[in-house]
Amino acid sequence: MQSLTSNQKKILDFIGQHIDKLGTPPTYEAIAKKFGYSTKSSVQHYIEILVEKGYLTKEKYLSQTLSLQSESNFISLLGKVAAGRPIENRKFDERIEVPREMLKGPGAFFALQVVGESMIGEGILDGDYVVIKKQSAANNGDIIVAEVDEEATIKRFYKKRGQIELHSANANFKPIIIAENIAFRIAGIFCGLIRY
Repeated sequence: MQSLTSNQKKILDFIGQHIDKLGTPPTYEAIAKKFGYSTKSSVQHYIEILVEKGYLTKEKYLSQTLSLQSESNFISLLGKVAAGRPIENRKFDERIEVPREMLKGPGAFFALQVVGESMIGEGILDGDYVVIKKQSAANNGDIIVAEVDEEATIKRFYKKRGQIELHSANANFKPIIIAENIAFRIAGIFCGLIRY
C-alpha cells in the first residue's frame, strides 16, 4: 500500500475508531464536522484517495458506506502487558495495523505490547504485540489478558474448584493464584500476535 499524508492518516484513524466503537463507519457529515471541513466534497476527496491507495473499500452506489480494506485493519494499542509479573496497565493513544483474519467475529479488539518471557512456551515473546478480543469471560485453558489488582498480565486461565489460577508458559514462573481479596478482571481473550 502507498504511504499516507498526515491528514489522510487522521481521517483513516477516525474511521477505524468509529467502526471499532460503534460497528459502523462515520457519515461524511461526521467526518467533515470532526476535521472542520465546510463541505462534504473535501471529505469525498480524502475518501477517494484512501480507496485509491487501498486503505478503504467503498460501495459504488452508497457513498456513505465505507469499510476498511479487507486484508488489514487498525485497532487501538492500549499499552503494555506483562508476560511475567503483572505491571501497571498504562494506556497509550496509538493504533496498530493488524491482519483482518485475526479479528474474528463481532466485538471490539485491542492490542498490547508484551513485556517479559513468561509466555515463551506459547511463542509469545518479549516485544511482541498481542491482539485481544475484549470480553469478560473465559474457558479453562484460554490465554487471557487479566487485570490483577489493576495491573495487566497475559496468562493461561484456569478455574479449579472455584479458585482462579493464571499459568505461565515458562517453567521459571509459578502460577498466580487469585485469592478472594485480590481484585481480578478478565479484559479479553488472545486472538493472535504480531512481531516486527
